[in-house]
Amino acid sequence: MPFPVELLTTQTECDTVLNALNLELRVFTVRDQLLDLQADQSADRATDRSQNLKEANDTIDRLTPVVASLTPGTTEHTELNRLLIRAQRRAQDLNAPTTTARKPTDAFLKAVDVRQVQVQVPELQQAIAEVTARRAAL
Repeated sequence: MPFPVELLTTQTECDTVLNALNLELRVFTVRDQLLDLQADQSADRATDRSQNLKEANDTIDRLTPVVASLTPGTTEHTELNRLLIRAQRRAQDLNAPTTTARKPTDAFLKAVDVRQVQVQVPELQQAIAEVTARRAAL
């Protein structure tokens, strides 16, 4: 459905509308880039967190039987037990919910933002094209 460009009767009106549309397009383009960046960073953090948790669990799995077989009070037992405790705490920290964990409502609103940008940008581009054509015809 075409925009009602016939309402614009002068090149000045077209210029005013084009300036406003281009500004709005820049805003939506920045929002689109920001949403992409946030998604990329979120995926990277999840991957890093998963890898760190795997490493901590591997350390726990490796050290638990060794520490259990050593004589308590020995230097080796003390040092390896300290490493085991550190790995256990790290795993607990990584298993704890993140402070940036989103609620379902936040995730829903983010999805609305993404769809709004996906729909709005082509509409703005179409409006700009139609107003530009109208301006050239005046």
